[in-house]
Amino acid sequence: MSLLKSIIRYFEQRKIIKEIYDDLGNHKEVLLAERLEVFAEKATPKFAEIGLKNWNGKYIWFSDFNEYGVKHVIEYHVFKGFGGSFSYGNCFDFVPTISNGKWINHKTDKSTKNLFFNRFEGWQKSLDRDSLINPDRISTINGDKFNASLDKVLSTNLPKLQKWFNANETIEQNIDTLIAMTKNPPTEIGTRIISFEYLLAFLYWNKSNYPEAKNWIQKHFEKRIDESEKKMILERLNINPNS
Repeated sequence: MSLLKSIIRYFEQRKIIKEIYDDLGNHKEVLLAERLEVFAEKATPKFAEIGLKNWNGKYIWFSDFNEYGVKHVIEYHVFKGFGGSFSYGNCFDFVPTISNGKWINHKTDKSTKNLFFNRFEGWQKSLDRDSLINPDRISTINGDKFNASLDKVLSTNLPKLQKWFNANETIEQNIDTLIAMTKNPPTEIGTRIISFEYLLAFLYWNKSNYPEAKNWIQKHFEKRIDESEKKMILERLNINPNS
């Protein structure tokens, strides 16, 4: 670790320790029921303003599918240690996933899934920079902090979300964005469950560009070694691996 990085990490740790001490006397965790009440009051109307008018009553907000089979999604994620944050992205009505050896389609409200997964910008940058401070972290240590941090995260990110959703409406737009992200991938926690390459394979398949679908699914397989899933995917895409 460089000297500058060590200094930054030292001050980040001091800031976190100070917050912990400040919270010791005012600790009343915001549990699920209260979180949902606040989300209903604050998050749901804000997300509806940018087109995500559907809410599953818990942690997922989404638009209707557009004419291209693309649905915009926002999801809340619970962290360890009294906090959470949001991801955003797209669901596609023609991109299935595998669970316990079975295909799962994502064509209904109930099956909505953030397939093209992106973290809110501040959260992602904290990973890219290996920083302890996540500016998009929503504190659940008490009600006041929960409301204040949620308000801040929403006001900071809503314009960015609107811009991203507008730029990723069509299949071609999603392909362009995904290809760009394969060239400059974000820092991950572990392995991305639904890879950019997997999505690209199905997006090209939807456009009847079967050579590119095969190209991208082979790139996906370079990161995966589950032979049973590989067989299922090739059959689904009607690809002969030996051709």
